[in-house]
Amino acid sequence: MNFLLTEGQREFRAELRSWLQKNLPENWRNGRFVEPLTEAGRGEALRKWERKLYEAGYAGLHWPKEYGGHGQTLTEHFIFGEESGRVAAPEGINPIGRELVAGMLLHAGSEEQKTRLLPRIAACDDIWCQGFSEPNAGSDLTSLKTRAVQRDGMWIVTGQKIWTSYAQHADMCLLLVRTSTEKKNYQGLTLMAVPMTSPGITRRGMQQLDGTWDFNEVFFDEVAVPPENVLGPVGEGWAVSGAVLAIERATTRLYRQQRYLNELQHAYRIAKRRRPNIDESDLARQQIAEAYSQLLVLRALNVRFVGKIVAGEKVGSEASILKQCWSHFHQNSTGIIADLLGEDHWFPEEDSLGSERFMPVYFHSRAETIFAGTSEIQKDIIAERLLDLPRTR
Repeated sequence: MNFLLTEGQREFRAELRSWLQKNLPENWRNGRFVEPLTEAGRGEALRKWERKLYEAGYAGLHWPKEYGGHGQTLTEHFIFGEESGRVAAPEGINPIGRELVAGMLLHAGSEEQKTRLLPRIAACDDIWCQGFSEPNAGSDLTSLKTRAVQRDGMWIVTGQKIWTSYAQHADMCLLLVRTSTEKKNYQGLTLMAVPMTSPGITRRGMQQLDGTWDFNEVFFDEVAVPPENVLGPVGEGWAVSGAVLAIERATTRLYRQQRYLNELQHAYRIAKRRRPNIDESDLARQQIAEAYSQLLVLRALNVRFVGKIVAGEKVGSEASILKQCWSHFHQNSTGIIADLLGEDHWFPEEDSLGSERFMPVYFHSRAETIFAGTSEIQKDIIAERLLDLPRTR
């Protein structure tokens, strides 16, 4: 792909870069809130940031104007991701809504659903969570047990979801349920948009070892969902959710490469201040070059996929290649950062050169080969659907 920006796109990048430099939250530095916030305070601060982006015209860049967007292309969305990553801007509170739900609605939603739901996502009036994984259905989503049955003109949902990010803040849930029992597990699944204030929904936070609260359990006890909230055809949720997962792996959070590069550069500057002769280390130079090269490869892959989508081509299973790369490359780069920073990485003091706290980033990267589809699942997809190798099971 010849990825040359138009004059208008170059102007857009320059204007966006200037706006971001002037408008980052006051309590934000190096990709984190400087002063710790409560979970509710963090959610409100991130919602405020997303609304600020919306008011400035940077939300829903590539969505049609009639649905609250700006009618631009995925290229502008890619530019926004790069520039946000460059300054380590907040990721926001609604990536599920902005990226997954919006992409799914544009792909398979009805006209009424697009008109009703997309503008509220753009303005961050509705925060979304994703109800896919269950205690016994993680990598194998076709084993899910959450059921929906029709009663008195409504769908009645009963079941449990787990590892549900953003559920503590969510107004809506993108919920995958079983609406019928078929011979093949992937049949009989349906996607629904469920208001999180519906009677019968219970949320329970899952506090992590570091005290943070990123995941939740969500319980559905006879929750009534109107038929107009069914997304896509009844019983074809697996095909629609497959499109959602492809979107998640290929186009969501296009800032990854630039954000990871930002982390590496920032860590190098800290290490250089602490060890002025670090450039004389063959090992350090080799490690930095390795991580930098991998991040350049990741950007090239991003550009390739953006180009294919802008050209109207389907990505499909190829998205698994990108997911494999960004998750493993980030694990490698955070490991190199740990080596560069040494004890400052693991035991940072308030006044130390490493007090920017890279450790949470390191631990989060360990999970990146698990969420959004495990590496093992991605390898199976690549082998069977792209390389046409025989199934292993």
